[in-house]
This record gives sequence, structure tokens and C-alpha cells, in this order.
Amino acid sequence: MRSINLHFFALIFALASSALALQAQSISVYRTNSAMTERFAEQPGFTFNTSAPSSSTALIIVNEKQRYQTIDGFGASLTDAAGWLFANKLTPAQLDDAFKSLFSRDGIALSFLRQPIGSSDLANTFYTFDDLCTQSKTACTTPPGVTDPELKHFSLAHDEAYIIPQLKKALAINPDLHIMLSPWSPPGWMKTNGSVLGTKPGTKEPAHLKEEFYPAFSQYLVRTVLGYQNAGIPIYALSLQNEPLYAPENYSGMNMEAEEQAQIVGQYLEPALENAGIGKAQGLKILAYDHNWDRADYPKTFYINPRAAAAASGVAWHHYEGKPEAMTVFHDKHPNIDQWVTESSGGTWQSGDVFAEEATELINVMRNWSRSYILWALATDQNNGPYVGGCDKCRGIVTVDTSNPNAVVVRPELDYYVLGHASKYLFPGAVRIASNEPAGTKLRDVAFKNPDGTIVLYTLNSGTEPATVAIVFHSKSAITTIPASTVATFIWKP
Repeated sequence: MRSINLHFFALIFALASSALALQAQSISVYRTNSAMTERFAEQPGFTFNTSAPSSSTALIIVNEKQRYQTIDGFGASLTDAAGWLFANKLTPAQLDDAFKSLFSRDGIALSFLRQPIGSSDLANTFYTFDDLCTQSKTACTTPPGVTDPELKHFSLAHDEAYIIPQLKKALAINPDLHIMLSPWSPPGWMKTNGSVLGTKPGTKEPAHLKEEFYPAFSQYLVRTVLGYQNAGIPIYALSLQNEPLYAPENYSGMNMEAEEQAQIVGQYLEPALENAGIGKAQGLKILAYDHNWDRADYPKTFYINPRAAAAASGVAWHHYEGKPEAMTVFHDKHPNIDQWVTESSGGTWQSGDVFAEEATELINVMRNWSRSYILWALATDQNNGPYVGGCDKCRGIVTVDTSNPNAVVVRPELDYYVLGHASKYLFPGAVRIASNEPAGTKLRDVAFKNPDGTIVLYTLNSGTEPATVAIVFHSKSAITTIPASTVATFIWKP
């Protein structure tokens, strides 16, 4: 097969060279390696030409005519933990610098934030927007019979203190930022255990939303979206429950089966959103599922419900179980349903070449129809916190190191560079285009086309030796070398 391809390209190059010389196209190159001795390091530019590469050279063939999904962006979650650290541990000048490094084109231009509604595991305290008991670093249990179906106690005061101002700050830097909302738990009084925890205290019995509060929960989400938007935070997407098939014992969560989720969406949430003038017709996307690749039966079941199927805009996935190829299997059966990866995380459990591992996952996610790649934590401290329970090993995109209170440092982690090699160079409306991955090599890649026509090729050499590769585009080629364990982004204008 390789020899056939080479003969074909040799013929094309011969025909091209006999015609008028084609204008050279300059290729820009930026590199980061796992040792971090290069970080977005700009390399000398080079050009395409009509000379055929040797038969031993690996080929990456980029075809802009074959288009796949539109890309919404790359990002993380401005968790309560991250917001609290930014608000309480950084000076105003440090906060400005940190946000520029995260959201501006001089930094990595993150373009997607998935915001918890209420506390997640990475939080300074437990909270929802309608608590009827006193929350702290320990979750409270609402007294039996104490409820608020009319949401008279609803308040966004917690987020108004620092999360909403920080989101507005990020939007001021990057107005194209997509913001998604996801609840970890409804208020405890809506649930079978009376608590935001995922299980009933003492029994480990998974908590569920009481059916009598399906309308109140829907209104709770509507009030949250409205509150954010009235504060100047446009909401792009909404899911109903983070990880609905996992009920954690020590942090906010809840079980929500696919049939339950479909009923709530179709019968209660979408009508409530439409009545408030903020539904699908106005551009808000409801994303089904929001859990791991290994349970594709969940979104399949959700979409059996016709009202839910009409209301939803797609499926959200996490990376903790299963493989990204599940999204291609789903796409092949449901080509008109969009997909997003809304949570992936690195942490202290990882070993080996973690930089290459994460870059490989980003490439795989994009090559399997996802419109996004969102890591979990935007920021954690040097102890992977603060947290109220759950993940005490998760790594933020940046670490706010408070080891020396008199000299707090914001340190970008490897995840910052993995994401940045895509987010920094892609613009709203970018589309994935075709590119092959050379067989028998350690080279991985994914290609995109920006709205201005610029081609962006994200490549990884995960091997221990430099790799020579010929990038082939429009019957021309350009030969380059990618060092070992290095991500290189190539950019050119046709």
C-alpha cells in the first residue's frame, strides 16, 4: 500500500514540476517537549515544494476537502476550588497575569469552561443555590419535611462572590468563550437522602431525585441559567447531572438513570427553558449523559424518548472508563447527534511519559468526533486541593502554589501545553479535516482548518527517537523532523 501511495505522489509531483512553479507556502512551527526544555518554542519556518519524498519517509497527508466536526474548544472547569484560590491567594496583578496566560492569544486562549452548579469535589465548602440547612466543609442533611418547591430561598450569592466575576474577567479577555453548566447535586431537600452527597449517610444507598421535585429541579436549572445570563455570562450548554451513574459517598452527586433524565428533559426542563425564553430555540444546548465512554447504552436509551431527543443537542462524555472510539461507533449510528468530551483529568496516579499520554488522548478525542476536549480542573494548589471529598490527586492546568504564603506562585502544568498546542492556534468555527497517521511509527496527528483558511496540524512524536516526516498538502510536500516525546503544531495558509 505504501509503494502505491508513493508512486501516486511521485506522478503528481512530476506533473506539477513540469508546469509553472507553484508559489511556496511558508509553514510556521511551534514545539513543546515532555522535558519542558521547549515550551511553544517557535522553530525556523520552512516551505512546501514539489520534490517527492523518499520511499522511507513517513507521510502525513492532509486533505482539507474532507471535513468532519466543528470544534467548540478546549478548556477546563473554574471550580469553586480554583475560584477560591484565585480570589484569596493571588494579588490582583497575579490574577491578571494568570487569566491572560489562560484565556488570551498571548497565552493558550482556552475557549470552553464547564462550570459546576453548586459544589463538586474540588470545592472549599459544600453548597447549592437553595440550601435549607447549614453547609460547611461537612455536608448537612435537610430536616425531614423541610422543602422549598417554589425556590423562595434560591440565591446565586455564593457564585456572585468570586466565580461570576472571574467568568466575566475571562470573557473580557476571550469573548468567544463557551460556558457550560453542570450540577453535581440538586439541593438536598429534593433528594431521597436529604443531602448533596451521592449516597444516604450511613447506608451507601445511592441517592435519587424525588419525582415530586422534577418540576422544582427544572426550575432550579432555569433560575441558574437566567441568573448567570443576567449577570453577563452567556450560557452555551447545560447538562442535568454530572456522572449520573456514580453516587459518591463523600462529595456531591446523585444517580439519575437514562429514562429519568429523558423524562425530566422532555417533560419538564425544555418546556421551562422555552417559557423563560432561553431554550433550544434561543441557542442553549442540552447535553445528555455527561459520563464515561463505556456506557453508550445510556445516551441510546435517552434518545429513544422522542421529546427528550427533540430537546437535546447532543451527548457529553467523560474519559475515565472506555475508549474514545465509542464516540465514532455512536456517530456511525447517529450521525446527526453532536458529541462533546466534557471531562478528562490528569493527576498523581499517572506515570511514564504523561505529556505524550495526554497529547495522544487529545488527538484521539478529536479524531473520534468530539467538538471539545475539557480537562477537569482549571487550577488546584500544591496539595491538589482544596477539596471537600472525592479527588485528592487531580492536577489542575495550573498550580497555585501557596507553600510560601509570602510568595505564592502560579505554575503551568504539562496539561497547559497539551491543550495550548490546539487552543492557542484554533479559532471559533474551526473544522477538523482529514489527515492520516503513518502506520508503523510513533507519530500521531489531527488536522483542522480555521475560518480564515489557515491549516493547523497538531502532531505528536511519542517515540524515544526523532522522527522524519513529510507533510503532504495539495500535491506538495515539506519534510521536517519532530524530536522525541514532542508535540509540534504546524500552521500554514493555502
